[in-house]
Amino acid sequence: PMVVEFDTCRYHGHSMSDPGITYRNRDEVSQVRAARDPVDRAKRYCIDTELVTEAEIKEIDKEVKAEVAAAVEAAKAAPPPEQSELWTDVHVGQSKDFFMRGPDISTSSGVYGTNR
Repeated sequence: PMVVEFDTCRYHGHSMSDPGITYRNRDEVSQVRAARDPVDRAKRYCIDTELVTEAEIKEIDKEVKAEVAAAVEAAKAAPPPEQSELWTDVHVGQSKDFFMRGPDISTSSGVYGTNR
């Protein structure tokens, strides 16, 4: 087993309405991204320590992109889930009565006041 810890920076804003450049300039984000991107750092480490070759990294990247593209297409082609599924497996070990508020109280799930 191996534990890997990444210290990184969020490159984007907190939401669609937050471009992330009102409190940081583009140069700052670009510099941090170039120096501290955790995926690039992990790739460099694996290549530098000869765990993989650059060709193997490129092949892994290619396979991952294909897997993600296939998953996106499958999700787009799938029918929407039942509304009740919105509340499934949100929290580990949640009971069926665990209360989760919806956009309005009529679309909430569980028993009000239940927090387990």
